[in-house]
Amino acid sequence: MLRKTTIILVFLINFFVFQVNGQQGLVARFNFNNGVVSDESKTFKIKAYTVSFVKDRFGNENSACYLQGARGSYINLGNSNILKPIKGSISLWIFLDHPMLHGKGIESNPILFTRSHEEEDHNEAYYIGYDFESKNLNINTTFSKEKQITMYTTRPFALRKWHHVVVTYDNDFLTLYLNGQLENKLAKNFESVFLEGDSILIGSRISSKNQRYFNGSVDDIEIYDRVINEEEVESLYEAPNPNKNNVIINWIVFSLGVIVFIVALVFFIRIRIKQLVERKVYQNQLELHALEQQIKMLKAQMDPHFIFNSLNTILQFIITKQNDKAEIYLTKFSKLIRKLLESNVHETISLADELDILKKYLEIEALRFDEFIIFDIYVGTDIDVENIFIPHMMIQPFVENSIWHGLLAKKGEKILKLEFEKKDEKTLFCLIEDNGVGRTSSKISRKFEDSTSLAINFIKQRLELMSKKFQINYSLEIIDKVNEKNESLGTRIEITLPITNKQL
Repeated sequence: MLRKTTIILVFLINFFVFQVNGQQGLVARFNFNNGVVSDESKTFKIKAYTVSFVKDRFGNENSACYLQGARGSYINLGNSNILKPIKGSISLWIFLDHPMLHGKGIESNPILFTRSHEEEDHNEAYYIGYDFESKNLNINTTFSKEKQITMYTTRPFALRKWHHVVVTYDNDFLTLYLNGQLENKLAKNFESVFLEGDSILIGSRISSKNQRYFNGSVDDIEIYDRVINEEEVESLYEAPNPNKNNVIINWIVFSLGVIVFIVALVFFIRIRIKQLVERKVYQNQLELHALEQQIKMLKAQMDPHFIFNSLNTILQFIITKQNDKAEIYLTKFSKLIRKLLESNVHETISLADELDILKKYLEIEALRFDEFIIFDIYVGTDIDVENIFIPHMMIQPFVENSIWHGLLAKKGEKILKLEFEKKDEKTLFCLIEDNGVGRTSSKISRKFEDSTSLAINFIKQRLELMSKKFQINYSLEIIDKVNEKNESLGTRIEITLPITNKQL
């Protein structure tokens, strides 16, 4: 308990020190979060007229104030003397949408303005505007007609882009920063004066002689009663998104949504497979023995560990923020599952669909293990893959067996070769060959070996039944390849399958 209390106290002290140092001399901060014109200190009477709320520089909705570029569209920050320090700094973000050429008088669109005198000209106590003739930002401060300072940005000021502007002033200098960098600095040599009771306006300069307006957005207006330094200006420019907690929450919600989707997908797959199996049983009561073999094959066609490990791989990609990989993996995985479910409806499958399933499965295994395996698939030139149908799920268990038993444990080049040739019009010859460690050297768990052996036994039984049905000898042969020293060179599997020209 004492340890936890100490940690909390240290955190609060550090947070307080950071806040004090980071906001020393800050007398006002105005923002527009959640579509509200707000003074964070609740001290000043701020009013907005004919404005709307738009995205800020971070993309947060309703978090910046948009001015229409017309006489009645502006913000009044109030007339408090606190907002008019003799020595101070002004920081704000601006987004200039269009230069406003209509109006009269000084050829500059006002962004922030308050007066030093009642005269029509040379009356800027401090002023930030956009000079639409030179297309630069301009800064003014005036003591009298004889004592005034005007400066311009030296770099082009891009339209329709957020910019951070900081103006600092004291008796000696007027300084301008743009996007965190020093832009201009001129000697001032007079004390700033302010017209008592005059308001500070955002987006408008209205008088009988000078009537100009601002069309664009403003955000995060800060006024200090001291001259902030270059490091502080850079810190303001690089300030993070204040809604970053919302970003984290949104990411967590997204991750939970993906997890819920995955759980629902597993549940759907189980229900769907169960429905398909039950339908098969009902439709084929007269072929009970063949049906039993078919159901066993359906259950053995894809090791359950593959499905759950694949889902876990997707989850790991999400947790490690590899969202692009998660999306690719999930897309390929869902397509494979859909293809498998569709193929279970019939006893046979086109060779084109069987090859598609195999390619999707190989792509997923390559993504999952990040292993570089050379896959070589050859189909005879006389084979019409779209119009040749074979018993489904006769090839995939052997491909899975080659990867798990033979290639994953092998060092060096890994090659898996598949070949399909027609022996005659009713028989297809299939070759599956790898250069892995072989069956005797495999280090895969006994549980996986048992499930793989069970699937192979079911395939053998199906081939025997089909041999009796079609009066043709369909076979399966597994060959362990060895060299002269009886060292394993991999495994070769030869299968002869019945083919038809229509789907059963």
